[in-house]
Amino acid sequence: MKLLFENWRKYLNEVSYSDAKDILDSKRTIKIIKAYRYDREQEISPAAFLQMSSMDTLHRNFKNYLLDTVPTDLTDNQKGTSVLWLLKISRENPRIAANFIFGRIFARTRNSLETFFHHQQFMPKQDLMQIKNMEDLISMTDGAQEEIDKAQEKKNYLDAEEGTEVLRDDDDWMIAALHNKGAACELGKNTEWCTAAPGLNYFEDYYKEDDPLFYFQQKKYIQADVDRPPAKYQFHYGSKQFMDSKDVQVNKELFETLHDMLKQALKQKGVYGKYEKIRIFDLEKMVKGAPRDASASQAQAQIDEMREILNSLTDPDSMAKSLVDMATMPRQIIPTYVLRWLASEEFHKYTGVALRIVRYHEVVPSDILEDIAENNPQQRTRDLAKEVLRKRRSSSHWNYDEEKRFSASLDKLDEVP
Repeated sequence: MKLLFENWRKYLNEVSYSDAKDILDSKRTIKIIKAYRYDREQEISPAAFLQMSSMDTLHRNFKNYLLDTVPTDLTDNQKGTSVLWLLKISRENPRIAANFIFGRIFARTRNSLETFFHHQQFMPKQDLMQIKNMEDLISMTDGAQEEIDKAQEKKNYLDAEEGTEVLRDDDDWMIAALHNKGAACELGKNTEWCTAAPGLNYFEDYYKEDDPLFYFQQKKYIQADVDRPPAKYQFHYGSKQFMDSKDVQVNKELFETLHDMLKQALKQKGVYGKYEKIRIFDLEKMVKGAPRDASASQAQAQIDEMREILNSLTDPDSMAKSLVDMATMPRQIIPTYVLRWLASEEFHKYTGVALRIVRYHEVVPSDILEDIAENNPQQRTRDLAKEVLRKRRSSSHWNYDEEKRFSASLDKLDEVP
């Protein structure tokens, strides 16, 4: 590994991401951490030094935050080269190393690395290892942006129209599903999306027929984003990437606004059922966000909509298990009517659903457990529910901590015969 690091020019076009990551555990990297720790010892009091994190923790921080600066949308060799470069500048500049150790993520550097490799032909220096520092990289990629934009504008994509499924196009918004690379490149002009880079094939890495890229072009301001000019956004539900034109995740409020517009457009076009990833997303969202103060009719309407989506999925069994896992998490506050639905006879056909409810019963009311104990078709599940209820009734203080203490005693009852 030492030879690999010292002779990076020889390996520049073949270093793998895995090999580069191994270097982060080498003695040369540990020396960076030791140097930082030594410098801190000279700067702070002995008492403060004793409270400093261990070498293992400092090393882990350095490694993890350095890797977080490497863009995901690069080839394996490009990622490996990025790691070597970040390690090189960390050795040369202790301030960079200290920032990684403290947990700083260099977002602008990450974006510039992505731009550098996606549009390398426009860079004055095409060898990353010849770039001295982060500031020079950012300055160079920013300076090349005009040429990149011009090149994208000049390029015509003959199949773009064929690959664009327009879902909405009015004075306020254009929303479309993108089904080929031509559409992604044409509509993604003047953005930093890797799927819009002409010379790269990232579109194929993301695209599936039932999980395409969704494109939004804003024509007027919206309340959630009032301080910004009209812009472009791209969503991919399978990878949970919901990005603005700078390839930065949008905030929660803006996401909710755009998602609701997309859902409405899909339903108006009659194609909501075509995109399973969105239906799964909506189902999970409904379970997590079900209103606790819903009236009986509102609760029934919520259940009916969740049932319709669940029954439309290609693998409802796995989805049912996921819903129960979400609903029984201690930090989730799920309305009783949702838990009651998940424990009902309707879910008996989904193997293991009721068993999950009983095993993770901290948030489950006793009457639901009683129903499982009496009516579930699985003997093992009924026995476990009865044991949980017995423990509850014999305890004068029923709380989460107590449940955690005796949960281990239930494991034997839960073993598969």
